[in-house]
Amino acid sequence: MKAWFYFWRTLLWVFAKICFPCKVMDKHKYKKYARGQILISNHLSWMDVPYMYYGLPGFKRLLSKKENGGGKFRRAALGSIGIIFVNREKPELSSMRECLNALKDGQTLSIFPEGTRNKENREIQPMHSGAAMFALKGNAGVVPFVIHHKGKLFKRNYAGVGDPVRLDDLFGKRLDESVLQEATERFRAGMQATLDKLDIWVAEKGYKREKRALKRENKALSAQYRSAEKAYVKDCNGK
Repeated sequence: MKAWFYFWRTLLWVFAKICFPCKVMDKHKYKKYARGQILISNHLSWMDVPYMYYGLPGFKRLLSKKENGGGKFRRAALGSIGIIFVNREKPELSSMRECLNALKDGQTLSIFPEGTRNKENREIQPMHSGAAMFALKGNAGVVPFVIHHKGKLFKRNYAGVGDPVRLDDLFGKRLDESVLQEATERFRAGMQATLDKLDIWVAEKGYKREKRALKRENKALSAQYRSAEKAYVKDCNGK
């Protein structure tokens, strides 16, 4: 499964970078946990998937509604790269087990907890509790990933990684409605806070500032390496 994921990801890399250009804020906050993790994202268009797949490193399993599976061939092809299809009206036990097993194996599970595309506005919409159930049952880390606006082909978009959502005090509790609602509200708050920060980052062109800072850092490191090399050569010649 991972092999097919990376094969297609590599094959389509240049195409994706041209068609779906995206700058990602705070990418360093996206990290691998010792256990599985859940990536929760807002959903504005179908282009959110390539933004996520190519904006962040590593193998990711995507949760998608069953209707997107289409026929048997398409379903098998998409399943081979890690997509898990779920019946939203009546979740199947096999799909739920596959999600929990993925988390148990230390994989990343990508979920759009709003359940459908947001066609109203850019604010984070009310969420379903499925992501909370997987996170609490799978003892998973949860990281927000938000898209700035509805994407357009060949037009740059922006995304942001938020601070991990803390669920430590909820792990081990009985999964009743109140616990699931509490976890879901924390997801919504984390995503909204990330979106608010992303708005400022885009308005202030934070991506350009970070690029300049990276250049300065690389320049300083290069100067440090050259200085160390000269000192080493001088020391060798002295001997």
